Amino acid sequence: MHFKSSIEYKIALAYQLQANFGQDLLQDKEIRGLLLQLNQNIEATWKEMVSSGVVRECRDCAVKEGSCCGTGMENSYDEVLLLINLLIGRTLPRQAYDTTSCYFLGENGCLLRAREVICVNYLCQRISRSIQKEKLIHLQRIAGEELNTLFMLEQHIKKRLKGRGLL
Repeated sequence: MHFKSSIEYKIALAYQLQANFGQDLLQDKEIRGLLLQLNQNIEATWKEMVSSGVVRECRDCAVKEGSCCGTGMENSYDEVLLLINLLIGRTLPRQAYDTTSCYFLGENGCLLRAREVICVNYLCQRISRSIQKEKLIHLQRIAGEELNTLFMLEQHIKKRLKGRGLL
């Protein structure tokens, strides 16, 4: 048995929500549109993270010093954000790849596509020092679009689920 706040419980709940209501949610025109927009925004954010050098810096730092994606980061995720990952085709892990890191950090990076604000927006001192300020500002504008779309999608899904007495 898992505690209601455990990530394993939230993952199980997300899978249950997908099984019971996933198709219904995907029939909602607004949700479909927001999912499409979110995917486009995520692609734009990743493209900018690569071109600005953030991905390179993070990879280098993770290898040399350890990842910022530490244990416990997964606790900020809820079942709705995990459900969104399922709706866009991600598989959620049944166990952590490395128990000293975030539950969702796999061998090649984050296993999630839709991520929490801190995971999208965090820029450490190393990155702030090594990448031009203008590039970081541009990246944050693009990431802001991703986070705004994610927020609207989460709110719409929560409204639909609350209407069914599920949240």
